Amino acid sequence: MYLASQRKEFILKTLAEHGAARTIALAKQMKVTDETVRNDLINLEKRGFLKRVHGGALALTHKSLHEDIVTQDHVSIQIAKKTVQNIPTSVVMFIDSSTMGYQICNHVNSRDTHIVSNNPTLLTRLEGIPSLSFYCTGGRFDREAQVYVGQDAAHAAGSLNIELVVLTPDCYSPKHGAGYKNMLQSEFIRSVIPQDAKVIIAMPSTSIANSPAFYTVAPNLVSMLITDEAIAPEMVEEIEKSGVKVEIA
Repeated sequence: MYLASQRKEFILKTLAEHGAARTIALAKQMKVTDETVRNDLINLEKRGFLKRVHGGALALTHKSLHEDIVTQDHVSIQIAKKTVQNIPTSVVMFIDSSTMGYQICNHVNSRDTHIVSNNPTLLTRLEGIPSLSFYCTGGRFDREAQVYVGQDAAHAAGSLNIELVVLTPDCYSPKHGAGYKNMLQSEFIRSVIPQDAKVIIAMPSTSIANSPAFYTVAPNLVSMLITDEAIAPEMVEEIEKSGVKVEIA
């Protein structure tokens, strides 16, 4: 059976190759229910990856969707590598993201790096990296964000002496800092950052100008923002004026 992240990747690859896909066929191929596939399609449509139609989904543009997937993978890897260069060899680190978080962890070589996350998909994927120790916060599971949230999750994270926080938010503003679209995830992230922890933002430049509903981490709490070379020089200057160092992957 496919995990949520694997299902979405499979759906996008199917659309990239064929331009369209039927819900029934996708469910059969992934050995899940039609309802599960429909929920995945709703989530992907909200994120702008496809268009839902009766009985299935269509790629927005056959060629550009495929190119977008490849570009995102390349950019994520480059940002992940640059992020790892700024991670100490021995550290307890919180990571919020599944895809980018996996890329980062996949390039960590130290056995003294301990990963904490409220993202069960990320932790499941980390089972394939035997050199890493990882911890799941547990707590209340939010189906929309696919993460654990709430006081129990925050308390569990707080007991693990987190020294470094790596975030991949939905947007970043030089004035307001990092933001998330999901309110519960936003509240959890805000509560889980220790006062003395170093905070690194790792995100593609295409997400920086997005407008989320909830700003979460103010610029004065952020040590560094790592992004790709497509970021506008004016944006780099504005972010660094707020005291945040910008590293280009």
